[in-house]
Amino acid sequence: MNTFTWLLKREYWEHRGGFQWAPLIAAGVILAVFTIGALTGVNAAQSNLHDAVINNVKLGDIAAAMTPEQRAQVGGALDVALFFSAAPIAITLAIVTFFYLLGSLYDDRRDRSMLFWKSLPISDLQTVLSKVVTATVVAPLFALAASLVMMLGLLLVLSLVVMFYGANPVTVIWGPASPLKVLGKLTLLLPLNALWALPSIGWLMLCSAWARSKPFLWATLLPVSVATCISIFDAVTKLRLPDSWFWQHIVFRALFSIFPGGWLDFEGLERRMDDKGPEVLLNALDLQTLFAPLGSVNLWLGVAAGIGMISAAIWLRRWRDDN
Repeated sequence: MNTFTWLLKREYWEHRGGFQWAPLIAAGVILAVFTIGALTGVNAAQSNLHDAVINNVKLGDIAAAMTPEQRAQVGGALDVALFFSAAPIAITLAIVTFFYLLGSLYDDRRDRSMLFWKSLPISDLQTVLSKVVTATVVAPLFALAASLVMMLGLLLVLSLVVMFYGANPVTVIWGPASPLKVLGKLTLLLPLNALWALPSIGWLMLCSAWARSKPFLWATLLPVSVATCISIFDAVTKLRLPDSWFWQHIVFRALFSIFPGGWLDFEGLERRMDDKGPEVLLNALDLQTLFAPLGSVNLWLGVAAGIGMISAAIWLRRWRDDN
């Protein structure tokens, strides 16, 4: 166990820039854009006095007159905004993880450092699994920490705007909003995202262990080329080949399952949001919704395929000799 812990520390030390700083930079960019937008809105409000100032109505008076139901709606809207604000960080995490997995086994062979690691009492199984755990647990935890910092920063900037209009931010912002609840929802998504990402993890690591050069081209062009050939052959011969199925369940799962939330039923959520409002999104991400995909055959077939490809990557790392 101590050896495995040191392997995880090695992965963090070697890829600190991607795991730690990339999500923080993404969070900083979001905060900067939001702050600029808030300052622009305040300046516009100062130069264009509307009915709220003409009628001597302050935001604090409006907030004081709000009913509990209205406060709950404001809180729901804030929570949904915080939830969606984490999307750029999730995309950044996916991109970093994508290229980390592509180089996870290839870089050791390219710089011959694999010879050093093989001289140590560390098995190939431990080495590969440490990289899988880094991609599915360690990197997402850093992204969650960056998301929490960003959410608190957004609420702080919004509090300053509310104070400018004469309202109490504790009553208007911090009371209705639930950043920890949003963070808890994001945390609950980690295990399901990890299972869903296994096909991409397995495929990228397999290409990293197998390719003698340019693993990115092998990982992307091979499935895309096969899918394109199937589509062209189907269009020419009219044999009704399952080209759309191949694109969705092979190409997409192999390359894009690494992006968090790919298992969500976005069409169903959109219908529910149209009927009940955007605040239904966070309520929809309850335990029943989170565990529902676990009964999907598609999910477990992907898990089995991912485990199979990870096993093949372990075998290749043990026996592959580029010399």
